[in-house]
Amino acid sequence: MRASALVLLAAIAACGGAATVSSPAPGSSGDTATITPAGTVTATAITGTIVPGTIPPNPTPTPSPTPSPAPDGLTQAQLKYRLVDQFGRLLFCDPDYYPVARADEGALAHERLPEIQKDAPTFGAILAHLGIASASSYTSDQELAIYRDWKMLNAIRLEQVSGGFHFVGVFGTPQQASRVDGTIDQRGNVTVASRTPSGQPPCPICLARGTRIATPFGDIAVEDLKVGDVVWTQDAAGARVALALIQIGSTPVPATHRVVQLRLSDGRAVDVSPGHPTADGRKVGALTAGDSYDGAVVVSAELTPYAGGATFDVLPAGATGMYWANGVLLGSTIR
Repeated sequence: MRASALVLLAAIAACGGAATVSSPAPGSSGDTATITPAGTVTATAITGTIVPGTIPPNPTPTPSPTPSPAPDGLTQAQLKYRLVDQFGRLLFCDPDYYPVARADEGALAHERLPEIQKDAPTFGAILAHLGIASASSYTSDQELAIYRDWKMLNAIRLEQVSGGFHFVGVFGTPQQASRVDGTIDQRGNVTVASRTPSGQPPCPICLARGTRIATPFGDIAVEDLKVGDVVWTQDAAGARVALALIQIGSTPVPATHRVVQLRLSDGRAVDVSPGHPTADGRKVGALTAGDSYDGAVVVSAELTPYAGGATFDVLPAGATGMYWANGVLLGSTIR
C-alpha cells in the first residue's frame, strides 16, 4: 500500500519530546537523527531564532556579529549582550529546530566552533559572558554553550541609526517575555521606546498529532506516515495528483505552545501551528473570522493550548508541496 518510509519529527507547535528527522539515503530506506532539546523552547524575535536545537546542513546562520565601527565603542556582540543583561535572553526560532530538526546540536556545536572562533571579537565576548577561560580546546558542554550564545547573538539585529543602533525583539522567558523596541548607542547606553508583554513568537511548526492526511488509500494520521508513502497533493496547474512523500518531520514543543484551531464554514477543521503556511502564501496565524480560504469562509481561528508533545509535517514530491490535512489544503514548512 504505502511506499518506503522515513520519519522526520518536526514542529515546535506542540510540547516537549525528542525531535527526529529522516531523509532517504541512496540504496536504503533512510537515515534518522535524533535531537533532545536541552532546555526550554523559545521563539522568534528580531528577525532571528532561538531554541536549543540543531542547525541543518544546508542553511547556515548569518555571519557572526562584527565589531562596532565606533573608535572607542563596544563590539556588536558586546552591545547585544548589554541588551540580554538588561532584558533577558532573546526568544527566537532556532534554525536547528525550525521548521524541522535535522541533526545533533552537540555535534554541530563542535563542527562550527572553528567558524565561530574566526570572529575573534565575538568569540571573546561570548567567552567573557559565559565565564569560560580561553583555551586550545573546550569541553562538549562549553562548546554547546558557546554555540547557543552565538546563535542568539546572530538572531539579534542591530540597525544603524543616528547615534547608535535600533533594535526590536522579544526578550525574557517563555513564561514572562516582553517585546522591547529601542536604541542602543555605541557605548552600550539603552533608550527604550516601548516595552510590552509578549508571548512566544510564532515559530514555523506544523500539524497537531492525529491530524489526518489525505492519501489514495484513505486518510492517515500524520505521525504514522513514512517517506515514500503516497499522498494526495496539488500540481502547479491546481490538479489533485498522487505523489510520494519525500520528507517527513516532527519537532518537540514546550507545554506552553499553542496551536490555531482553524474552523471553516463547511465544517472542515484543523489544528496547526500559527506559523504554518497556507496554500495561498499566508500563515495560518494570520487568518481571521470572515476571511475566505480554500473555497470556504473562516468561522474562527483561535489560539488554544496544545499538549501533544510534538508537531508534525510532511513534504510531498511535486511543484507545490501542498497536501490536505483534515480536508484543508495547506502548504508545507519543510520546503
